[in-house]
Order: sequence, then structure tokens, then C-alpha cells
Amino acid sequence: MTEAARSNAHADAPVYTIKTVVQETGIPSATLRAWERRYGVLSPGRSDGGYRLYSERDIATLRWLKAQVDAGVSISRAVALLQLRRRTGEEPERQPDRAGSDPPALPSAGARGAEAIGDELLGALLAYQEARVEAILTEAFALYPVETVAEDIIAPVLVRIGELWRRGEASIVQEHYATAILRRRLAGLFHAYVQPAAGPLAMTGAGPSEWHDVGILLVSLVLRRMGWQVIYLGQNVPADHLGQEILRLRPALVCLSASTRENAEVLADVYELVRDLPEPRPRLIFGGRAFNAHPELRSRFADSYIASSARELAQELGADGPR
Repeated sequence: MTEAARSNAHADAPVYTIKTVVQETGIPSATLRAWERRYGVLSPGRSDGGYRLYSERDIATLRWLKAQVDAGVSISRAVALLQLRRRTGEEPERQPDRAGSDPPALPSAGARGAEAIGDELLGALLAYQEARVEAILTEAFALYPVETVAEDIIAPVLVRIGELWRRGEASIVQEHYATAILRRRLAGLFHAYVQPAAGPLAMTGAGPSEWHDVGILLVSLVLRRMGWQVIYLGQNVPADHLGQEILRLRPALVCLSASTRENAEVLADVYELVRDLPEPRPRLIFGGRAFNAHPELRSRFADSYIASSARELAQELGADGPR
């Protein structure tokens, strides 16, 4: 084993207790555990007695992240930036600190706008360049909040790919690939956010006969980030069984999506079913491409809120709260 290899092995050896890590980094133990749970920052080892053990590299990583947070960067953006730099071969947490130096700054959002990132993401998706797609998305999440990436990058890219397919400039295989890879990334983000122990309950999913669920997955992610307990039901949610679960679980909110006029009209069954439930009934919210393309559908669901985007829904719920 070379000297460098020995050094790396020593740096990665889990030998420090959480008490030592707290003393070395100044990060409270509760915060440290929250970062591990929510963002997968570290994977500590375990002692024979089951206690967490950390390595020198773990401590260096935590110091770097704390420097970012102390500089005003959110922990989610700091973690995304760390992952981005590691993907490019950098190890910022191992770079020695210079006395009086500022912590590494996040790249300027103005230097690379959402539209430019979307253009590059579209090209990488159409070329099946998965590693490049992942790197672009990591950069996007380092630069912008989740809601901005969802609304201003991912959603427009999916719309553009759909338009290319309709014009015969992209194949159905390319469209399926793009949807699958973006859906996978969003699903990973959704599950990375721990379900709140308390808070209003929301049930979300793609309506009956609806197989396009990226949009409602975005909504589910935004709701969970807002503090809702979210039960995400996936694609093609059957109306009758949904009604049974609504009656049993008593959610405060039910959000369903439809991408075609036909599938939106089927949501009328869900609307009537929920309307006939005894109080307290959940608030119904519908959305998706069908409602944006056919605004006249909104009159079919007079007592429900029709959201044109995840951002609009977040603003609506943020202003009024769950009903």
C-alpha cells in the first residue's frame, strides 16, 4: 500500500464518537443527525456497542458544510454543491483552510441562468447522455431552490421534448427516456425529504387512466418541503378505491393530475365522490396539462381549486393554509 493510500485509509477510518465530532465542528448533535437523515451527508460507522463513529474525512466534510451555512447558504444548496464538486473530481472538504479566507462561494445564478441549463439538459437527454444529465441536474439544484428547478428547468424541458415528438423531431423512445430519468431524479428527491411527524395530510397522484405523473410528483415534492405529510399514490389512481382511503385516512388535501381532456373528465367521478363524503371533507385540487390546454374544464369542478403549476399551488397553500 502506498503512503497516499495509507493516508486515505486512515482518513476514512470511523474512530470518532459523535461527542468528539460536535466538539470539533461546533455542529449540535441534533443538527448533525438531521443532516444525515434528510440529506444523506454522511454514513457513519458503528461501534460494537452500536454507537455512531465518524472518520477524519467526515469531520472535514462537516466543517466545510458548516462554513457554507455560516456564510448564508442553505444546507440543501451546500450539499448539492458538495456533490457537484465531487462529481468533477474535486474534494473541497479536503482543501486546507486559509486563515481569514472566506468559505468557497456558490456559483452565481446570474452567470448561468435556468434557460441555459434547460437547453443543455434537453440536449443531453436527447443524446442519452445519462452522466451528463445527472451532472447538469446536480448543478441546477446547487444554483437554485427545488421549486425553481422544477418549474423553470424540468417542466419546460419536458414540454419541449413533447413538442419535438409531435413535430417528428424526436422519437417516442427519446421522450420516454427523458421522462424516466427526470422522474427517477424527482422521486429520489421526494424520498430524501423525511416525512414530517406532524402536519396536515395530503394524498397526491395521477388520476384514473393517467400514466404521466412527473407533474404531480413535483407537486408532492413541493408539499413535503412545505411540511405536509404526503402520501404519493403514483399513476392511474382508481377513483373508487381512492374514495375508500380518503374516508379512512381523512386527509386535509387531495391533489390529482390529468394530462389529456379525456382523463380530466374522468376526474369528475372523484370530484363527485369526494363532494358526497361526510364532513370533514378534504380540499380537492386538480391540475396538469389538460386544465392548462382546456380552461373550460375548470367549470366542471366549481368547488375545487385548479392549479396551473406547483409554484402556484405552493403560493395558494402558503397564503391560505390547508382547508
